[in-house]
Amino acid sequence: MARLSPLHLRVQCAIRERQLLRPGQRLLVALSGGQDSFCLLQILRDLQRRWNWQIFVLHCNHRWSEDETACACFLQEWLQQQGLPHAIETADPIRWDEAGARVWRYQQLDKWARTWNCEAVVTGHTASDRAETFLWNLLRGTGAAGLASLDWRRRLDERDPSSAWLVRPLLGLFRWETEEFCRQYQLPVWPDRSNQDLAHGRNRLRLEVIPYLKRHLNPQVEKALNRAAILLQAEHELVVAQAAQLWPQVYEPALPGLRRDPLRAAPLALQRQVLFQFLSLLLPHHPTFEQVEAGVRLLKAGRRSRSPDYPGGGWLEVKEEYLAWVSRPCAQQQR
Repeated sequence: MARLSPLHLRVQCAIRERQLLRPGQRLLVALSGGQDSFCLLQILRDLQRRWNWQIFVLHCNHRWSEDETACACFLQEWLQQQGLPHAIETADPIRWDEAGARVWRYQQLDKWARTWNCEAVVTGHTASDRAETFLWNLLRGTGAAGLASLDWRRRLDERDPSSAWLVRPLLGLFRWETEEFCRQYQLPVWPDRSNQDLAHGRNRLRLEVIPYLKRHLNPQVEKALNRAAILLQAEHELVVAQAAQLWPQVYEPALPGLRRDPLRAAPLALQRQVLFQFLSLLLPHHPTFEQVEAGVRLLKAGRRSRSPDYPGGGWLEVKEEYLAWVSRPCAQQQR
């Protein structure tokens, strides 16, 4: 059995300590063709005999360029040569926006995880990705949940408890480490030219903003951003847990609505979390900060006070002891 490198041991230690994966599991590895996903696949293959894993590979071709389609063809041939069970999915129609492409990609991961009966979908996200995600979401004005959104392990579809686990075993590594690993093991990394396109905000952040911060403010900025994300995640988990305990005391599904007195007595962070959870049940998308704050203000408002209209028709209104959701009548919606 081949001797493991220090990088292998660090990843294996993270898997064990955080209980990311178990022996004997069927794993679906998302392979983009870049250095991080190739590093991940090689490490998992090298650990495979020790953990008795079965490994399957999925590549998603978004068809954003001819180069990406060429990469898909190359990976299909390479995976066949390696004897790895695999599939290549091609977008049709093309999702040109990053958010739409991500939704499609995760749909394919979920489909193939179910097809191959894989308990875990494993991706090559690194600490560098987490630093970029933290800074990107900070610039967009997101809350603690968004700032700590890149975690080691969560459900692939957070609304479906039967979906596979999404696991990120490389979150303890930085991009320069996966690059060195791929060079050392002579892995056939496919350079993604779209990663150099500064029209994409994330690329500009990676290629210009973070290097600038390293040069002029903090050479260890990626470590600092990761540390902030880790601290915020722990605090957010505490707020979520406390909000879950408060929820049965305030939620009235028959209205639907929230009891104002016990919610008003709670700390502001809990008020916001409960309002966020309540509005998430009613709106077609995650509520914004402004939409949550409109509800928080009503906790101290007089009777019959109401919020502005929410997307989809409806508003929050003070009714006796409740903060109630009022749906717009269908006839009014059609006018």
